[in-house]
Amino acid sequence: MPRTSQGTNAANRGRRRTSRPAVDSRSVVGQISQLVSANEELQRENRELAADNVRLKAQLREIGDALGRLTGAPRRGRGGRAAIELAAAPVRRPRRPITDPAVLEKKKLALAKARAARAEKLAAARAADAAGSGT
Repeated sequence: MPRTSQGTNAANRGRRRTSRPAVDSRSVVGQISQLVSANEELQRENRELAADNVRLKAQLREIGDALGRLTGAPRRGRGGRAAIELAAAPVRRPRRPITDPAVLEKKKLALAKARAARAEKLAAARAADAAGSGT
């Protein structure tokens, strides 16, 4: 004796289970369309910010030129651009410490020699100043 009848088996075989994947594909399409619209919005905002940046740089250049004219500063070929370029200079990497004892000793001797030379210059300048003031 069969457990199920022929009619129920035929009905079960004809059923499709595609309703769930269809919902998933719709949600994926919805997510993609949201991402595309967000991307377009960000691109538009980026264009606006780039235009603002160009406008503000031009204004800053004009202000720098006007300040240069007011203060009588010597004119340079690029005008206000020098200040902008200095502000945008990349940060230098920190130097690695010197650990070689021979190099450290050499550096120490060079510093001592430079300090002695500077002290001699200062002493000579003071002596010349004292001799000039005393006369």
